[in-house]
Amino acid sequence: MMPTSKFKQRGVAIIAALMVAALVASVAGLLMLRQQRALQQLEIRKDTAEARAATWSVLQLVRLTLRDDARAGQPDHLLKPWAVPIPEIKIENGAMSGRLTELNGRFNLANLLDKEGQLSPAGVAAYKKLLLNLGQPVSLADALVKHLQSKAILEAGKSKILPLVEVNELTLIDGYSIELVRQIEPSIVALPVQTTINVNFVSAEVLSAWGPKITVSAAEQALAKRRSKYFANPGDFVQQLPKEMQAEIPPAMLAVNSQFFWADLGARFGNVFLQHRALLDRSKSEMPTVLWVRRIY
Repeated sequence: MMPTSKFKQRGVAIIAALMVAALVASVAGLLMLRQQRALQQLEIRKDTAEARAATWSVLQLVRLTLRDDARAGQPDHLLKPWAVPIPEIKIENGAMSGRLTELNGRFNLANLLDKEGQLSPAGVAAYKKLLLNLGQPVSLADALVKHLQSKAILEAGKSKILPLVEVNELTLIDGYSIELVRQIEPSIVALPVQTTINVNFVSAEVLSAWGPKITVSAAEQALAKRRSKYFANPGDFVQQLPKEMQAEIPPAMLAVNSQFFWADLGARFGNVFLQHRALLDRSKSEMPTVLWVRRIY
């Protein structure tokens, strides 16, 4: 019986040793996995920090470009170097890209208001016509007016309406679905102040909106000249309209220079890709002011 008992004890010892070895291997594997994850997180943090630094560098380069362009004192138009998107440029350990979008050619929703924060009848009428030009119901303008009025504040004893902060705020209004906002978004923008229209960038639909008697087709014909040569001044553009339409748009609404831009900035490092959008204001100082920066991806 003794040999059998010793054999059993040896078998138990072997099993125990195997269990301990398996436990040690399991713990070691878990520790290695945790270490690997920690290294991956550290790498992601490093790549994220580099991507953010690259984004900031591109933003400063964009601001300098717009500053130098303003110093030249020339009209802003589609052939300007800054109007050409920057393709992804390879740099050490990553890549960067950028794009400037001119905004004075769009219908600024802040123009629904005047400088005193009251509804502008001309602005509301123009927005209604823009909706018609885009194939959308005019009732959307009335819904937007009600929304703006609901946001009015009391300032110095007088009611003042605040402009929309961003276009996506439209989705909070009855009738403005996400899909509808996507459809009209290329024609509109929400800026903090009223702006003029840059005729070198404006679309026929937006331009027609500001002239009660100007049709989209007439606007397209007038804007066709800029395909070969940009408009040097608003008068140069007005001369392209039929004579009976030349007095339709208030001269103060037209311009050939732009003050507001979106800067879309992309940076890729390792497995990290960041994309930000900044709103730049070139009207208040020589160096464009960054009004906000938001991550969009």
